[in-house]
Amino acid sequence: MKETLGIQAKRHLTQVIIPFWLRLKDEEYGGFYGNVGFDLTCYKKATKGVVQTCRILYFFSEASLLLHDEACRNAADHAYQFLLSHAFDATYGGLYWSLSHDGEREDTVKSSFCFAHGILALTSYYRLTGKMEALERAIQLRQMIDQHFTDTVGYHEVLRQDFSIMGAGDGRFSKGSYGGTKTMNTLLHLLEAYQNLYLVQEDASLLEKIDEISSLFINTVYDNEEKTLTIYFDDAMKRASSYRSYGHEIEASWMLSNLASRIPLCRYAKELVDLSDILAEEVLDRAFRDNSVMDETHNREARAKRVHWVQAEAILGFISAYQRKSEQTKYLEAATSVWDFVMQHLVDKREHSEWLYMVDSQGNITDQRALVWSWKGPYNNGRMCMELIKRCTL
Repeated sequence: MKETLGIQAKRHLTQVIIPFWLRLKDEEYGGFYGNVGFDLTCYKKATKGVVQTCRILYFFSEASLLLHDEACRNAADHAYQFLLSHAFDATYGGLYWSLSHDGEREDTVKSSFCFAHGILALTSYYRLTGKMEALERAIQLRQMIDQHFTDTVGYHEVLRQDFSIMGAGDGRFSKGSYGGTKTMNTLLHLLEAYQNLYLVQEDASLLEKIDEISSLFINTVYDNEEKTLTIYFDDAMKRASSYRSYGHEIEASWMLSNLASRIPLCRYAKELVDLSDILAEEVLDRAFRDNSVMDETHNREARAKRVHWVQAEAILGFISAYQRKSEQTKYLEAATSVWDFVMQHLVDKREHSEWLYMVDSQGNITDQRALVWSWKGPYNNGRMCMELIKRCTL
């Protein structure tokens, strides 16, 4: 009998992903090493991104909660101490963007995307440990988002260290020639963070924020004519780019439905589930090719790419759609196909390695990207495995 995805995910999580990241603990300077090259060289003096640090803290906190694993608990403690000791700005408050290998501030700008991951991580760590200090820091970050990042519509992406407006041209969230001053992705991760915080602190004002962002998704981010999510916006939250990301659409499809199920008091719960169904169907029809999911559409080369995080989100997105519509076995078949593609082509077969950054649609390595850097951590694949363990008795 074929093993369920949940059983396979637990084995992969405990035998591959967790051991890989435990080996990256920096015992000298704290935190976790920020870069591992394609050749598996660990660059111990690489930058330590604060988003990456938050994602590592979130991952080990959630893994310890799920598996009751002491090594994961110790790793979460280690990540938390580094974050607390180095990443918070003692002068103006909030989180820096990046730190040097030894914890000195490097890029001091403030980012709502980064703050969202701080809230997510600190709340998970609070659930693991009960440390009020972690919850208080999460609440402070939420208050700073309200105070500094909230705009007349949507949220500012990046501000100076003192929270003053930077102006145009930062570009850290752009995708090649595509970009905008506001992004869908930050809204999505604010929802994730606020959901995590609300589940430990049922605050009416926080629920109101969840409703506001949910409304933005339904009425502004979602393009009903194209049946897609707008990724980049101008200051007024008008479409700034034609760029389409199937990866973000399938990620949003399960995250939005997950929010609706966990916070039924959300005013837009039904609409979020309906939107999730549309997005999952669109991605399956338009982007599921060669047992995997393309991320981008703008040229032939982009359509051939199979990026690690997109496949992780596709597995979870299709499983979530199948759980909502169990008569639609095409979603289960797609999730299983993508899982098999990942296991065959994206999981690096070398000893002490993890997932490759990217292959092409046939599983060939066309770009020797680093295995660890500021935008590649245990967040997407680790979260996917943990969700599969919780969801799958399939």
